[in-house]
Amino acid sequence: MLIAALALPATAQRGGGRRQVELPNGPARKVILKSCTVCHGLDPYATKALDKEGWQKEIASMKEKGAVISDSDADVLLDYLVSSFGPNSAPAAPRTAAPANPAADAAARKILDSACTACHSLQRVDAQNQPQDAWEGTIGNMRRRGAKVTDDDVAVLVEYLTRTHGPQ
Repeated sequence: MLIAALALPATAQRGGGRRQVELPNGPARKVILKSCTVCHGLDPYATKALDKEGWQKEIASMKEKGAVISDSDADVLLDYLVSSFGPNSAPAAPRTAAPANPAADAAARKILDSACTACHSLQRVDAQNQPQDAWEGTIGNMRRRGAKVTDDDVAVLVEYLTRTHGPQ
């Protein structure tokens, strides 16, 4: 999935008309969170519309660059990419940040207070201003390092951090 991100120039990964997508439900979600978001966000692959062979090459390229993905997980990912971002796919609609929601913000702060402060202070988080895909990558990296953040918590944190700690 996020496999194509490393193949994109850095400027393309940071914005500039890039399409944004939602994390899918089902088996592909687990593969993406385990093998893709440890290095980058969710959106960069949406800029491609490849056939099965093209996505196989992208997956192989990511594995060559160090992505850890089993053959069975690669098959799940491949099926998702071809069905969602095949040659005849429509571009994903841009996502806009949700307006402030006090209950959701409180839930996000609770996750930050429990998961993030286990290893470092929130000053480290509060000092950051990153776009959505960077927050997705940061959260994936922290999960890989042992942060206790569930799949559902990822969406809550990404929305909150993008809205409150996004680029100025």
